[in-house]
Amino acid sequence: GWAGSPVPLPRAEGTLAKFIDPDEAPAVKRRLSDVLDLEDHTLLLFYKSDKAGTEDVFTPVRLQDMCKLESAWLKVTKFPTIRSFDSVVKLFYGPEPVPSDRTMPLDGEWECGLLDEASVSATVAAMKASIDADGPRSPYARFVHPNFKDTATSVYTRTAVSIKVEKDLAGDLADGVMDYLGREYGWLQDGMISSSAYIGEEDSFVPKDSIRVRVVCTGTDEMTIMVAPDFLLAFASIMLVFVILSTYLRSVFLACCGMFQIILSMPVAALIYKGLTIDFFDFLHILVVYLVLGIGADDIFVLVDAFRHVSEHMAPLVKPGRYPDEVLKDLLKRTWVRSAGAIFNTSFTTAMAFMSCSGSKAMPMRTCGWYAAISILLNWIFTITFTPAVLVIWHQRVQGSKCCITSLFKLRPVGEVGPPDFSEKAGSNMNLIELALDRFYIRGMNWQLGKVRPVPWIVAIAGLALAIQGTYFTSQLTPPRSAEVWFPNEHMLTDFSTFMAENYYQPDYKDYAIVEVVFGIKDFDITDIDIYNPGGPGGKVIFDGAFDLSTEEAQDGVLSTCDWLNNLRCEFVGCNNVGYNTLRMQSDKKTHSCFLEDFREWNGGTLPVGDAFLPALKDFRENAAAGDYNSEFLVDEVSYKEDIGIVDGELRYAVIKIRSTMSVDTPYSQGNEINDFIEEQLDEHIKTLPAPLARAKLVCIVFAFLDLSRELLNGLFQGCGIAMPISFLVVLASTRNLVVSGYAVISVASIVLCVLGFCKSAMDWDLGVGEAIAGVIVIGYSVDYVVHLAHIYCEAGHHGITKREERAAFAVRNMGSTVFAGAITTAGSGLVMFFCFFYFFIKMAILICVTIMFSFIFSLGFFMSVMWIAGPQGDFGNLPKCMSGMRMMSSGGVEPAKPADAKPVADAVEAAEPPPVAPVAEKVATGTVAEVPLCIDAWEETEV
Repeated sequence: GWAGSPVPLPRAEGTLAKFIDPDEAPAVKRRLSDVLDLEDHTLLLFYKSDKAGTEDVFTPVRLQDMCKLESAWLKVTKFPTIRSFDSVVKLFYGPEPVPSDRTMPLDGEWECGLLDEASVSATVAAMKASIDADGPRSPYARFVHPNFKDTATSVYTRTAVSIKVEKDLAGDLADGVMDYLGREYGWLQDGMISSSAYIGEEDSFVPKDSIRVRVVCTGTDEMTIMVAPDFLLAFASIMLVFVILSTYLRSVFLACCGMFQIILSMPVAALIYKGLTIDFFDFLHILVVYLVLGIGADDIFVLVDAFRHVSEHMAPLVKPGRYPDEVLKDLLKRTWVRSAGAIFNTSFTTAMAFMSCSGSKAMPMRTCGWYAAISILLNWIFTITFTPAVLVIWHQRVQGSKCCITSLFKLRPVGEVGPPDFSEKAGSNMNLIELALDRFYIRGMNWQLGKVRPVPWIVAIAGLALAIQGTYFTSQLTPPRSAEVWFPNEHMLTDFSTFMAENYYQPDYKDYAIVEVVFGIKDFDITDIDIYNPGGPGGKVIFDGAFDLSTEEAQDGVLSTCDWLNNLRCEFVGCNNVGYNTLRMQSDKKTHSCFLEDFREWNGGTLPVGDAFLPALKDFRENAAAGDYNSEFLVDEVSYKEDIGIVDGELRYAVIKIRSTMSVDTPYSQGNEINDFIEEQLDEHIKTLPAPLARAKLVCIVFAFLDLSRELLNGLFQGCGIAMPISFLVVLASTRNLVVSGYAVISVASIVLCVLGFCKSAMDWDLGVGEAIAGVIVIGYSVDYVVHLAHIYCEAGHHGITKREERAAFAVRNMGSTVFAGAITTAGSGLVMFFCFFYFFIKMAILICVTIMFSFIFSLGFFMSVMWIAGPQGDFGNLPKCMSGMRMMSSGGVEPAKPADAKPVADAVEAAEPPPVAPVAEKVATGTVAEVPLCIDAWEETEV
């Protein structure tokens, strides 16, 4: 699913069997079933001399401690099928005179005595002589640091064990080593809530006697093991949100019902998700829990605050009690009208931001976007249906009581309702946030120095400067310069490939990608591939009918391609090949596989042609052993029955391959330039090949992951391209004011730019997987608070409030505390992720909190300051009035007659009807044309 494309590309091992109908290739099917229960895995033990990395690891005491560790593991291991034991210990303890020829028994019964200095020095001298002669091709190069050739000392060394393991036991491969080192999975250890056995110290090593050890095991699935504890932290987030809900709403009853509603949205969304025949769930979906908690709480705050404000203004209670049924019904109606649209605007915009992931070919991104969008819309539905019912029960039975359980069984007495009151002092039941906003924020914004209000100007200019710096640093973001980090810095797998490349003269070959050239494949038929399981069954290869190797010309073409691939230069940073600068890894062992070269050797040094070619090739394919012609660097990747494709008795495809100098986790920026270079060189080489080889294709798992990075980046830009226009349209539909909508979208864009700029300026991150995912989340979050304030600013006009400063104060009094509570709740739910194990979730916590911070700053800071300075007054910018003014101009200043049955829409407080407007010609003549209510008119009472 993370491969970046729904097309299941051939695996790095080069197999094309999964594309071939089993009925057409029964031999391939039989071979796959033969090894179905066994897997090849590697256990790597890295040794370091000391924490500072300044001493030599090859000392008698340290070698003795290495010997004890490996001997102890062999004695307790449950895996007798050890294919190779490439141990540094055997170089010093084996009986043979030549270190590379020495062996040790695999039963672990070793005599780990203390070696004498002369013996160790002799072995080290033999190793240096070999490295001086052969460089990275020396059999000792993989055991030493690159500086060993100059100093004859090494800070690091290693042991590699290759084992065939049953699938169910692969995770236990390193248990013996971890027990010896005293490492285990657990809670509240290593300074973490949940910790892995693979957590080391700052250098990712753990001390054991005189050495430091780092363990890497391909059989351990850290992602699966550690995702469960991180998921459990979601319950801590739920509890935190519950506490915030209870505190702000001042009701445990409302908080319990609110949490029930939020949590219910997720399993219901999962049912809908499953009902849409989507069968994909990834660890990324866990992130939705944290997102929905904040968004759902914000929806509840908006509705409950709207009910409280409407009640205090429209029907203030003179005598405490419950409202009469008719009054309560009217208040609920007004609350619903005010809040349902506001909640829908933010929910719809956020949902559309996540739905913009629909175009992504990365299945986790696409499906996570769908699941998040469904959950968010369900929260809106529950908020406008379930929460009003809860409010009725709370108001009639629970409000003001100390025990909500006993009060549920009886109604409160009816109170006395006073007349409507829209004064600033209406609503004496303010919470602390509202009091602070009223006494400090609004007073500060309204404070005048002469005829100018300086505070809004200062805040607006500061916000503009902040947006400019965010724009600058966003422009500095680049594709990933290094591999994506998933684990904590101390984890033994973190930057593992970089560690290998920098600290070993000949890095472990399995960390480097296989590059293949495939002949005979024309295309892939992907019509029957399950898009939710792109790596599963389905798909069929379309062969090139012109492919034929029975001619000498075609055979020479394949051999020349083998030679071209073996000697292809690669001088890019992504190729770890210091000293020889080739794409192919240089070693004392064979690192390329050319089936025609092996066939020629098997056939006595010649290649048959014509009718004799195919029978001889079939014989070679069935009977030759890959291990006879390939070293351990490639033997696990080569299978003549897969690399030489005989289908229906005919040769349909063939594969040649090399072990490259590219790490399997080469970052996007480095891998992309290598990919482009090789593709360009291959295109040029194909021009020299005969027609049967003209469809040669390049295959490499690194390049497949480049598609993922490319899709994530495209998804970010696509999300911005979709969400920004939708945000503008939603705000315009909500406020029906062009000016307010323009200000709002500028604020939202500034938030997005500041968050992405923060990634570069403060964190020095690249535009990688986490940032691309976060970019979509940022768009959804950033619009919420601005839309709430914009909506309520324009609603003030319905209450007869026309001046901009009064409208702005009205918006802050009615929505400011809601924005503040929503910010605290959403940031609080994200804060819990700081305690997660995976660095990805920690990164998400940072980005969510930073997004909420900038959203809060730009909504109550920049946006409201602009409203105080240049917000529209009266009907200025009002879209219906604009359209009306345009119609009046087009009709000579006379408003077109309305249909006889048209009725005006009544509101709670109706503004006085303006006097009729004279024809435009008359207005021009009298110099009063500016009174025509057009959206292009100048502001009245402009401060500057």
